Amino acid sequence: MYADTDFWLALLKADDWLADRAESQLEEHRDELEVSLATFIELFLIEEQFGFDREEATLSILELAETDVDPDIVFQASAYIDDGLNTFDAFHAALANDAILSSDQAFETIEIDRVAFEPETEN
Repeated sequence: MYADTDFWLALLKADDWLADRAESQLEEHRDELEVSLATFIELFLIEEQFGFDREEATLSILELAETDVDPDIVFQASAYIDDGLNTFDAFHAALANDAILSSDQAFETIEIDRVAFEPETEN
């Protein structure tokens, strides 16, 4: 059963109004839960708003749910966010491994080769 981000938020937030129901559903469906990369992207986008630690949340979700997501991708994206990338750029970079084709100069700030395709500026 696919568990939506709302479910994980109910478990992660200190005072969520659905926390009890989420706990109950967790017990009932513990061995059936699934998540996708979209879950982690959404969680990383809203982490500051709801005050939870993204890496602790990732570890908890990976323990409780089945996924085809490579945990290294999620943790690398988290590190890139710490390095100053926004959530989407962080996941793009993590999925790119060692090189990315992009006009976004934000990738210049991390350990990845950016293959620029924007025109060179004249000095």
